[in-house]
Amino acid sequence: MNNKKISSNSEIGSLSEKIASGILLLSFKRISLQFVITLTNITLARLLFPADFGMFAIVTFVIAIFTVFSDLGLGPSLVQQKDDISEKDLQTTFTVQLLLSVVIILVIFGISPMIANFYNIGEKGVVLFRIYSLYLLFMPFKTTSGAILERHLQYKKLIIIEITELAVVSSLTILLAFRGFGVFSFAYSAVLGHFIGGVFYYFFVRWPIRFIILRDNLTKLARFGLSYQSNVVFGLFYGPLILLYLGKVVGPDNLGYYQWAAGFAVFPAVASEIINRVLFPLGARSQHDKQFFRKIIETSLMIVSFTSLPLAFIFMAAVPGIIHLVYTDKWLPAVPAVYLGLVQMVIIAHTGIFSQLLLARGRADVMRNMSFVWVILTWVLSPPLIHLFNFVGMSLASLLISATGIYLFFRLRQEVNFSFGKNFTLYLVSSLLCGILVFLAIHALGVTLPVLIVVMSSGLIFYVSVIWLFRGKEVFTNIRYLILSLKRTSG
Repeated sequence: MNNKKISSNSEIGSLSEKIASGILLLSFKRISLQFVITLTNITLARLLFPADFGMFAIVTFVIAIFTVFSDLGLGPSLVQQKDDISEKDLQTTFTVQLLLSVVIILVIFGISPMIANFYNIGEKGVVLFRIYSLYLLFMPFKTTSGAILERHLQYKKLIIIEITELAVVSSLTILLAFRGFGVFSFAYSAVLGHFIGGVFYYFFVRWPIRFIILRDNLTKLARFGLSYQSNVVFGLFYGPLILLYLGKVVGPDNLGYYQWAAGFAVFPAVASEIINRVLFPLGARSQHDKQFFRKIIETSLMIVSFTSLPLAFIFMAAVPGIIHLVYTDKWLPAVPAVYLGLVQMVIIAHTGIFSQLLLARGRADVMRNMSFVWVILTWVLSPPLIHLFNFVGMSLASLLISATGIYLFFRLRQEVNFSFGKNFTLYLVSSLLCGILVFLAIHALGVTLPVLIVVMSSGLIFYVSVIWLFRGKEVFTNIRYLILSLKRTSG
């Protein structure tokens, strides 16, 4: 068939129904994933050591650098474009990504001994690089089919795939760690997980695979894709590259502490991940309606503030006790990095809204320029702070750099005027009070697991009660308004 359109009105269905149900499904997914991730991290933190986490982090960061050049931004371009996705768009995207993936794997196999020697991780590191790089073979299936699901807001299918993949990876990693595979537990399980994910993606979204690169289709997709990808390339310099620098300076053990702390600190960003997952495709498909855009922004800010702020302050109050009782004392050196990471996650949770909606409006240039600023700040701030404070210096630098994302707030406001204070201030004050009460209660009652569970739960109940008293009706009214707005735009 010739340039057949993949999407149709009957296939896509009602936009309002997909968004409303999508938010609920993504919430269920995020809670389920967080439960699995937390249980896995607790188990692995007890079975393995900081050096294992650090060594695999080095491998992950190096391959992440190569992975950037296997996509060229074609996947996000499929989601963002105004016209329907055609078969030729998919086939061109798939072919380009598969060719790039094969080339990158061959390069990694060739240079892995040099990289392993540079980081003093020996032959074990060489094998890790080569095994883990194989997951790139399955990424074109995931990227191409995933773009269709993302664009059509097929969150139920996305959730099935992602939960299945994570369940396989987590269970296999734990099993291999129990069997004494050590750091290789991460690599074997990751490759198998990506394979299963690729199979599931193609099972749910089948399209005629054909190895072809059409210049017109590639040019069209590359207009947005390359600009988007330039932002990702800049991200390497304040992401994997600076962390590889950290690993070289402080060693695998301290890099392991940093990575573990960063993973622990993601709890406040749970809701923002859900919101941001919806914002890009929703905003891209309704980017000309400024009134609707304003309501999207304000409702998103309200939900993110309502959820991220109390989680951050409650965990700040309880972090030492949680690590001591659950993860064991060998991770206590990471406590300062956890504190800084929690604050950073609150900032990212809010600025992520602005970045996603700017991208949805096609302003990849803004994010590209912002990324360039982050690159400069990363390499100006991080080395001296790492020298002064070891891996905690990296956490401090990351926090300071993330804080500059406030510019995105002002940049988005130039395009769409919206209210920030009423969707933030009350939640901040209530969360701060909640955190103080939890901190005082823990120190008064002692650090035991029952005390932590009861006090943290009570603090959350107190917070919700305060919000309900002052803003409860408005919260539900705003959500209801958003759903009704979605119905009007899709009708």
